[in-house]
Amino acid sequence: MVHRSLGLAWLFLTPISAFALPPTFSKAASLFGSKKTRIQSNVIQTEELPSDRINLDMDDSLLNGVDNDNTFVVDEEIDLLHASSKATKSWKTIRRSITAGPIQSNNLIGGTPLIDLSNILSLNENVKIYAKCEYMNPSGSIKDRIASFILQAAIDSGELKPGMTVVAATSGNTGSAIAAACAIRGYDYIVITNKKCSIEKIDSMKAYGGTVIVAKSGLPADHPEHYQNIEDTMVAKNPDKYFGVNQYENHNNALAYEATLGPEIYAQTKGLVTHFVAGSSTGGTLTGTSRFLKSVNPEIKSVLADPRGSVLWDAFVNKVPEDELEVGSWETEGVGKDSIPGVLDWDIVDGAQRGDDASSFYTCRKIASELGVLVGGSSGLNLHAASVLSGEIDNGVIVTVLPDSGVKYLSKIFNDEWMKDKGLIGTESKPENDSIYWRPDRDTFGVKLKDTSSFPNISSSIPNDERVAASTEEMNPKEQTESELHFLEDAAATMVDYYRQSIEIGGKPVVISNTPESLRTVFDDAGVSMEFEHNEPSWEPQQLRDAVDTVLQTSVRSSSPLFLNQLYAGVDPIALAGEWLSATLNSNVHTFEVAPSLTEIEKSCLAKISRCWLKTKSNMDTPDHDGLFVPGGSISILYSQLLARDRFDHNIRKSGLSANSNLVAFCSENSHYSYKKSAIVTGLGEDNLVSVKCLPNGAMDPKELKIELEKAVANGKTPFYIGTTAGTTVLGAFDPFTELFDVVDSIEKENPKLKIWTHIDGAWGGGAMLSKKHGHLMNGAERSDSFSWNPHKMLGIPLQCSAFVTKHKGVLSKANGAKAEYLFQPDKNNAGADLGDRTIQCGRKADSLKLWLAWKLRGDDGFAKCIDRSFDLAKFVEFEVESSEGKFVLVQPAQCSNIGFWYVPPRLRPFNRETATTEDWAELGLVAPKLKDAMQKAGDAMIGFQPIASMGYVNFFRLVLPNPRYVTEMDLRSMLDRMDVYGQEF
Repeated sequence: MVHRSLGLAWLFLTPISAFALPPTFSKAASLFGSKKTRIQSNVIQTEELPSDRINLDMDDSLLNGVDNDNTFVVDEEIDLLHASSKATKSWKTIRRSITAGPIQSNNLIGGTPLIDLSNILSLNENVKIYAKCEYMNPSGSIKDRIASFILQAAIDSGELKPGMTVVAATSGNTGSAIAAACAIRGYDYIVITNKKCSIEKIDSMKAYGGTVIVAKSGLPADHPEHYQNIEDTMVAKNPDKYFGVNQYENHNNALAYEATLGPEIYAQTKGLVTHFVAGSSTGGTLTGTSRFLKSVNPEIKSVLADPRGSVLWDAFVNKVPEDELEVGSWETEGVGKDSIPGVLDWDIVDGAQRGDDASSFYTCRKIASELGVLVGGSSGLNLHAASVLSGEIDNGVIVTVLPDSGVKYLSKIFNDEWMKDKGLIGTESKPENDSIYWRPDRDTFGVKLKDTSSFPNISSSIPNDERVAASTEEMNPKEQTESELHFLEDAAATMVDYYRQSIEIGGKPVVISNTPESLRTVFDDAGVSMEFEHNEPSWEPQQLRDAVDTVLQTSVRSSSPLFLNQLYAGVDPIALAGEWLSATLNSNVHTFEVAPSLTEIEKSCLAKISRCWLKTKSNMDTPDHDGLFVPGGSISILYSQLLARDRFDHNIRKSGLSANSNLVAFCSENSHYSYKKSAIVTGLGEDNLVSVKCLPNGAMDPKELKIELEKAVANGKTPFYIGTTAGTTVLGAFDPFTELFDVVDSIEKENPKLKIWTHIDGAWGGGAMLSKKHGHLMNGAERSDSFSWNPHKMLGIPLQCSAFVTKHKGVLSKANGAKAEYLFQPDKNNAGADLGDRTIQCGRKADSLKLWLAWKLRGDDGFAKCIDRSFDLAKFVEFEVESSEGKFVLVQPAQCSNIGFWYVPPRLRPFNRETATTEDWAELGLVAPKLKDAMQKAGDAMIGFQPIASMGYVNFFRLVLPNPRYVTEMDLRSMLDRMDVYGQEF
């Protein structure tokens, strides 16, 4: 039997000078032989022990090369990357024994090779990453070690008697290993797994001739039909018939690894191993292996790799009591747990890395494509964690395990369709962006941040310093800081889960209807009152978590595909990472010295936007431009009016705008209301902002603009500014830029003293400039003086992300500069790189970062695809409305990615726009508010409504489609059908 051949093998391969057996290993050794061994230099000596435990005969092959005085001399170089705990000298010894003649199948367990993955996974050339190929065990996984060990121990102790049936609850691999071990020993078996288990694993459990029960997955740990509890129930009811493996509580589980895997790793690395990384389900691999390694070298650190959703992370990192642990969901099989297994010993765990399915499976695919090794998801989890760890230590040898083969997951991990359906392609995390949590009560040997500082590490450079002693105590103890950082990490995970839930239609309501009063009651009931007390006490950590949950659950899910209410929706995950990165940096993009990379990234984004707006060809240099990222499209319009005013008369910034200035500006009657707001703020005044009539489609009428300009000049006014629109807020109309700017040119030609600034508000539709299919809508836009665009609309960049650009270089500083001496010193380093004096603010967020990250990943084609799909979905809704047989009436054909329509309840059908009376229109105008209320109360789609008085339109639905990633045509069709159901009685 294999265990008889393992007792001394690890010692023959160990190159250290001396060490003692750990206490628990002494017990395990009795299962493998009756010798206790100690090492002196390269000589292994043995001495007899009293045989008061189970005594098994030594395998004769183990003693090849042992002298009569029980001394074994290592007389050749050992190939440690391919060494085996079963070998006595080297891998060659194993090869010779295999080729010399047949062996028993049970002797195939253990002795797996160690492969070097450093070149592929290590983030530090001074850190090695090795992995044990446990998938080479006979049943295909690491679990052969415990299956054979547990069954043999039970047979020898009399617990497992002839004729009994072995029962094992398993997430997969243990089932196959138990089945194989039972086949070798002649026992019937029943394996219980759950539906999460891959079909390949289930088939392998059946292959050995026993029974497999597939239980429900996702059940609470205390549910009677939970797969673990089924084993317990069967054994409790029939103790003489069934032997329960009880792998989650059976301490022989950990003992098996302590006796085999730990010694193998230590030997194969010549004792150089510094860190051991493993995932945990039963806890046996991590516990047993770490116990041995720490017994021979207490400095070796053990790191738990745990998938997001498992309760082990919260138990270890956040010290959440077991009865308060909340189970999430994850796809990686064989690791993670919904309860705390009894085998797991937290005392041996030094750190943890929280992985995720996407990163684990990406790593599996990476190893397959670059190394030709096919491994399972738990291997990917371990390897990702090892890679993360390699970036946090200066040097060392990391060892992990590859528990099973990827052959068991061909229908999952290596199936593109399955991966896409689960959203696991392109969402992986880079190891360098992840981190290890280290226990604050442990010395994290070898773990250091890369230090790039050059200043001397001294507290004072003044000899005989007579100043009052300065305290070295921080305000926040390190334990408090760690606790707060763990909260931050958990909050981030919670937000990712919230986003994942939000993008699934039907999973969660778009909104839970509340009034201001009921909303405050919800917070009160959750124990996280919105109100502040006169003497506000500090909250407990759990209240913070409850507050986060309550805010999330009572907020509108704007990333839902059915949030069709506003021009923003559907956050791009990559851009969201940029938002988080910007907030983490907490930097202000006013000077280069405090935001060097963020300043240059903003300049790069502004240059790219200018090239797109001005239609610059690939072989041309970026044209002169100026610009800023500003807090919203409304502020962009304000900037354009400030620049127009400054070009008209630079002295206005000093003397102010007099009541007799005669300046007048123009915009369309359907333009955004922020044109009026800006006129108020700049001192121009509402009366001096002329509203130009529109064409039937809602775009500014060039003829009407010419009439208004000529009228203003005739009345002694001075036209200085015209605001146009690319994609109006309600109808999505694009102003005819070429015709409008021709009018401006003709007026200026007739009145040479006029200098009219033209601006395009492209906040909503400006993204059409990226599309070959819809780019014609921006024809003539390059002739304007300035342009604004909101990538947070239609591209899903998190609020806010708004860019303002102008083709006139240097005008922003000229119009807005204040030259604050404490910020913009001309004699400091890189003074010319500052952006801050261009703005009307002091503090400004790094909003360009999120756009930059998303644009780099998506590319021009990816953004264009997003724009085109938004437009196409609006056209689809238009078709559905037109084909609805009178249930809906179209307001205007879709011009952008918004579409307007009326819902007509049965009592008003058929509704004829041409013959409808004033009373009919009034009745129809009451429907949209009622229908929206019904949908909100049901948590269904959110769609805005409004009238357009200037065009005679009563309340109609304005459906906007800024979130094209997750909504389909069928989703929209189903929504329209549901609207008809809600509206039957209106």
